[in-house]
Amino acid sequence: MASLQSLTSMAQAFTSATVDVGKRLGLTLRVDKSGVGPGMKATSSCSAALIGVIGDEIKGSVTLMPGQKAFTEIITTMSGGMIQEPRTDDPMSMSALGELANMICGSALKELGTKSEGKIDITPPQLFAGDNLRSVPADYPGIKYFTISLKGEGENNNIFIVLGFQ
Repeated sequence: MASLQSLTSMAQAFTSATVDVGKRLGLTLRVDKSGVGPGMKATSSCSAALIGVIGDEIKGSVTLMPGQKAFTEIITTMSGGMIQEPRTDDPMSMSALGELANMICGSALKELGTKSEGKIDITPPQLFAGDNLRSVPADYPGIKYFTISLKGEGENNNIFIVLGFQ
Protein backbone atom coordinates (compact mmCIF):
# COMPACT_ATOMS: atom_id res chain seq x y z
CA MET A 1 0.00 0.00 0.00
CA ALA A 2 1.23 3.48 -0.84
CA SER A 3 2.27 5.58 2.10
CA LEU A 4 0.60 8.90 2.82
CA GLN A 5 3.92 10.60 2.05
CA SER A 6 4.07 8.89 -1.38
CA LEU A 7 0.49 9.88 -2.20
CA THR A 8 1.09 13.47 -1.11
CA SER A 9 4.22 13.64 -3.26
CA MET A 10 2.26 12.26 -6.21
CA ALA A 11 -0.57 14.77 -5.83
CA GLN A 12 1.93 17.64 -5.70
CA ALA A 13 3.92 16.29 -8.67
CA PHE A 14 0.86 15.78 -10.88
CA THR A 15 -0.56 19.18 -9.99
CA SER A 16 2.64 21.04 -10.84
CA ALA A 17 3.21 18.88 -13.95
CA THR A 18 -0.25 19.65 -15.32
CA VAL A 19 0.14 23.38 -14.75
CA ASP A 20 3.70 23.40 -16.17
CA VAL A 21 2.89 21.32 -19.27
CA GLY A 22 -0.19 23.47 -19.87
CA LYS A 23 1.92 26.62 -19.62
CA ARG A 24 4.45 25.27 -22.15
CA LEU A 25 1.56 24.61 -24.55
CA GLY A 26 0.05 28.05 -24.02
CA LEU A 27 -2.79 26.91 -21.74
CA THR A 28 -3.43 28.87 -18.56
CA LEU A 29 -4.45 26.49 -15.78
CA ARG A 30 -4.89 27.13 -12.10
CA VAL A 31 -5.80 24.88 -9.22
CA ASP A 32 -9.45 25.05 -8.17
CA LYS A 33 -9.02 24.45 -4.43
CA SER A 34 -12.72 23.73 -3.94
CA GLY A 35 -12.39 20.63 -6.14
CA VAL A 36 -9.20 19.23 -4.60
CA GLY A 37 -9.34 16.43 -2.08
CA PRO A 38 -9.86 12.77 -1.31
CA GLY A 39 -12.27 10.75 -3.41
CA MET A 40 -13.52 11.18 -6.95
CA LYS A 41 -14.76 14.73 -7.37
CA ALA A 42 -14.91 15.03 -11.16
CA THR A 43 -18.26 16.70 -11.77
CA SER A 44 -18.46 15.98 -15.49
CA SER A 45 -16.18 15.45 -18.46
CA CYS A 46 -16.54 14.40 -22.08
CA SER A 47 -13.40 12.26 -22.29
CA ALA A 48 -10.68 10.63 -20.24
CA ALA A 49 -7.11 9.44 -20.69
CA LEU A 50 -6.13 6.83 -18.09
CA ILE A 51 -2.50 5.84 -17.52
CA GLY A 52 -1.48 2.96 -15.25
CA VAL A 53 1.33 3.64 -12.79
CA ILE A 54 3.34 0.85 -11.19
CA GLY A 55 6.27 1.44 -8.90
CA ASP A 56 8.25 0.02 -6.01
CA GLU A 57 5.87 1.57 -3.47
CA ILE A 58 2.75 2.34 -5.52
CA LYS A 59 0.28 0.75 -7.91
CA GLY A 60 -2.64 2.55 -9.49
CA SER A 61 -3.72 4.97 -12.19
CA VAL A 62 -3.78 8.61 -13.18
CA THR A 63 -6.78 9.84 -15.17
CA LEU A 64 -6.97 13.15 -17.04
CA MET A 65 -10.63 14.16 -17.47
CA PRO A 66 -11.36 17.43 -19.31
CA GLY A 67 -14.78 18.99 -19.67
CA GLN A 68 -15.99 19.83 -23.20
CA LYS A 69 -14.65 23.37 -23.25
CA ALA A 70 -11.26 22.28 -21.88
CA PHE A 71 -11.17 19.36 -24.35
CA THR A 72 -11.73 21.76 -27.26
CA GLU A 73 -9.04 24.16 -26.02
CA ILE A 74 -6.54 21.35 -25.34
CA ILE A 75 -6.97 19.63 -28.71
CA THR A 76 -6.92 22.87 -30.70
CA THR A 77 -3.72 23.88 -28.90
CA MET A 78 -2.10 20.42 -29.09
CA SER A 79 -2.76 20.25 -32.84
CA GLY A 80 -1.37 23.73 -33.47
CA GLY A 81 -4.82 24.79 -34.70
CA MET A 82 -5.01 22.00 -37.30
CA ILE A 83 -8.01 20.49 -35.49
CA GLN A 84 -10.38 23.43 -35.21
CA GLU A 85 -13.46 21.45 -34.17
CA PRO A 86 -12.26 18.68 -31.83
CA ARG A 87 -14.65 15.78 -31.28
CA THR A 88 -14.43 12.82 -28.95
CA ASP A 89 -15.31 10.49 -31.84
CA ASP A 90 -12.29 11.73 -33.84
CA PRO A 91 -9.22 9.46 -33.39
CA MET A 92 -6.80 12.36 -33.91
CA SER A 93 -8.48 14.45 -31.22
CA MET A 94 -8.42 11.58 -28.75
CA SER A 95 -4.80 10.78 -29.64
CA ALA A 96 -3.83 14.35 -28.77
CA LEU A 97 -5.53 13.94 -25.36
CA GLY A 98 -3.54 10.75 -24.80
CA GLU A 99 -0.34 12.55 -25.71
CA LEU A 100 -1.11 15.30 -23.20
CA ALA A 101 -1.61 12.65 -20.51
CA ASN A 102 1.76 11.13 -21.46
CA MET A 103 3.45 14.54 -21.25
CA ILE A 104 1.94 15.23 -17.83
CA CYS A 105 2.86 11.78 -16.48
CA GLY A 106 6.40 12.05 -17.83
CA SER A 107 6.88 15.43 -16.19
CA ALA A 108 5.37 14.30 -12.87
CA LEU A 109 7.36 11.07 -12.77
CA LYS A 110 10.56 12.94 -13.53
CA GLU A 111 9.87 15.13 -10.49
CA LEU A 112 9.02 12.10 -8.34
CA GLY A 113 12.26 10.43 -9.45
CA THR A 114 14.23 13.31 -7.98
CA LYS A 115 12.48 12.71 -4.65
CA SER A 116 13.64 9.08 -4.48
CA GLU A 117 10.20 7.53 -4.86
CA GLY A 118 11.86 4.47 -6.38
CA LYS A 119 11.32 2.99 -9.81
CA ILE A 120 8.02 3.96 -11.47
CA ASP A 121 6.70 2.73 -14.83
CA ILE A 122 3.62 3.83 -16.78
CA THR A 123 1.36 2.16 -19.33
CA PRO A 124 0.20 3.66 -22.63
CA PRO A 125 -2.97 5.74 -22.20
CA GLN A 126 -6.39 4.18 -22.44
CA LEU A 127 -8.86 6.64 -23.97
CA PHE A 128 -12.54 6.95 -23.08
CA ALA A 129 -15.29 9.20 -24.41
CA GLY A 130 -18.89 9.74 -23.41
CA ASP A 131 -21.39 12.20 -22.07
CA ASN A 132 -21.04 13.25 -18.45
CA LEU A 133 -18.12 10.99 -17.43
CA ARG A 134 -17.57 11.18 -13.70
CA SER A 135 -15.09 8.43 -12.93
CA VAL A 136 -12.76 6.16 -14.85
CA PRO A 137 -12.13 3.55 -13.58
CA ALA A 138 -15.07 2.83 -11.32
CA ASP A 139 -14.66 3.07 -7.56
CA TYR A 140 -13.10 -0.20 -6.31
CA PRO A 141 -12.52 -1.33 -2.72
CA GLY A 142 -8.94 -0.94 -1.53
CA ILE A 143 -8.14 1.91 -3.89
CA LYS A 144 -7.81 5.41 -2.50
CA TYR A 145 -8.76 8.23 -4.87
CA PHE A 146 -7.67 11.84 -4.84
CA THR A 147 -8.99 14.49 -7.24
CA ILE A 148 -7.12 17.57 -8.41
CA SER A 149 -9.38 20.11 -10.11
CA LEU A 150 -7.91 22.70 -12.46
CA LYS A 151 -9.59 25.54 -14.30
CA GLY A 152 -8.67 27.14 -17.58
CA GLU A 153 -9.68 30.60 -18.71
CA GLY A 154 -13.41 31.28 -18.94
CA GLU A 155 -16.41 29.56 -17.45
CA ASN A 156 -16.88 25.77 -17.39
CA ASN A 157 -13.29 25.14 -18.49
CA ASN A 158 -12.40 22.36 -16.04
CA ILE A 159 -9.84 19.57 -16.09
CA PHE A 160 -9.76 16.90 -13.43
CA ILE A 161 -6.78 14.73 -12.55
CA VAL A 162 -7.93 11.66 -10.60
CA LEU A 163 -5.23 9.66 -8.82
CA GLY A 164 -6.25 6.16 -7.77
CA PHE A 165 -3.73 4.09 -5.78
CA GLN A 166 -3.62 1.01 -3.55
